[in-house]
Amino acid sequence: MKRMIVRVSSLVLALALMVALVGCGNTTKASSKASAPVVVKIGTLQTDDLLALWVALDNGTLKSAGLDVQVTTFQSAQEEVAAMTAGKIDGMMTDMVVPVQLNAAGTPVKAITVCQTAPAGIIAGKNSGITQLSQLAGVPTGCSSPTAMEYIYDTALKNAGIAADQIKTTEIKKIPVRLQMLGAGQLKAAVLPWTLFTAAQLQGGVPLLDQKQAAPLTSTVLVFSQKFLDTKDADKTLTTLLTQYNKGVDTINAAITSDPAHFSSLLIKEAKLPESLAAKYQVRQYSQASVPAAEQFESVVSWMMDKGYIKKTQDASTLIYQVKGFNY
Repeated sequence: MKRMIVRVSSLVLALALMVALVGCGNTTKASSKASAPVVVKIGTLQTDDLLALWVALDNGTLKSAGLDVQVTTFQSAQEEVAAMTAGKIDGMMTDMVVPVQLNAAGTPVKAITVCQTAPAGIIAGKNSGITQLSQLAGVPTGCSSPTAMEYIYDTALKNAGIAADQIKTTEIKKIPVRLQMLGAGQLKAAVLPWTLFTAAQLQGGVPLLDQKQAAPLTSTVLVFSQKFLDTKDADKTLTTLLTQYNKGVDTINAAITSDPAHFSSLLIKEAKLPESLAAKYQVRQYSQASVPAAEQFESVVSWMMDKGYIKKTQDASTLIYQVKGFNY
């Protein structure tokens, strides 16, 4: 009997040990599952606006913070918008026209931060003979609609005293193609983001509207779909994203003080830009994440109404989202 009791006790202890081991195994799996990085898919164009995020990715700080940020570079705003509409990306770096456009079309999005001021400039071709904005009256200029580039072009020419019926554009969706046509003399002028604006200057292009002149007009913004913003941990995820974004901003600004081209190679690689820019492109200063200006959105909405791009006006409050928990 005594021997039987010992055997039963041994069996009970063995079973208890197995349960404990299985429990530990489940805890390990649960812990592993809980620590899996959060995937965030973001689109951008061939511009420098998202450089701070690329720096954070390159430094590995986003990954260390638990985010798997996947950035896709598009050649045109239309391709990027299509990806957002199809739900292939959660957010995108874009101009202030696009959120208005998407909301009007039934795909609600909101801007969480400004990326840069002055999304683009206006530049004339090498042999165009054009040296100032007033000479663009009646000249078809390479652009795309409806975009902030068109908004900048219309506003700049209006400010230069050119009548509305003399403001002409040629629709060229893909920005690299616009640059090629300008360089080949097929366009007298074009509206280009600063990366390709610099490339056009290297080809002998003549700046007509530079960064300083374009800065007050509008900004680029980082927007996210309402579907993403409605997810349970969206604010927590975006707080982490913007915190690491700000660290990327600090890293850029510290480096370019002594070496303006310090991050140009990374930019060329990620934005899929011409290699000729690597030694020439001077990275500009970046600002910490900030709430987009309601006044700029209101001006863009008014312009889109006048152009017939939207039928109903939109309040700036429906276009802006302040991330809860993040200290702007």
